Amino acid sequence: MKPSILGLSLLALLFATFASHAVPEGDKPTRKDAPAKRDEFLKQHPELRETLEKLKAMSPEERQAWLKEHPEIAAKIEKARAGLKERADNLSPEQKEKLKERGENLSPEQKEKLREKMKERLEKMTPEEKAEFLKKHPELKEKLEGDKK
Repeated sequence: MKPSILGLSLLALLFATFASHAVPEGDKPTRKDAPAKRDEFLKQHPELRETLEKLKAMSPEERQAWLKEHPEIAAKIEKARAGLKERADNLSPEQKEKLKERGENLSPEQKEKLREKMKERLEKMTPEEKAEFLKKHPELKEKLEGDKK
């Protein structure tokens, strides 16, 4: 594997980590040292840190264009997102309740940031995806209609 491919693969995984939403608690315990290890890894690979910072600074349109130029990374990100979605779909009722409680304990700033991310995600969805999502989450449909008024 070429070093550039390896670097891009690692970049894709890092991007998926930053771009994905909160990971629901599953069977695996949370790694408290993950941010420190990620930071240490990025210190050892400044070119990845630079590329990651560029990606964060891009507008959604620029990011989409960049991903079209790098389909192998886009595929890895999509695979990571699918894995997260599968994990979220397989949560037990207790895990869902615990996740809901965590959401209720957010600060107003965190709640606003989460609301903005959800709006952005919904805007990117196709009408079919949006309808399916709202069917699964009827409580959000009321909130969205309230926001539109």
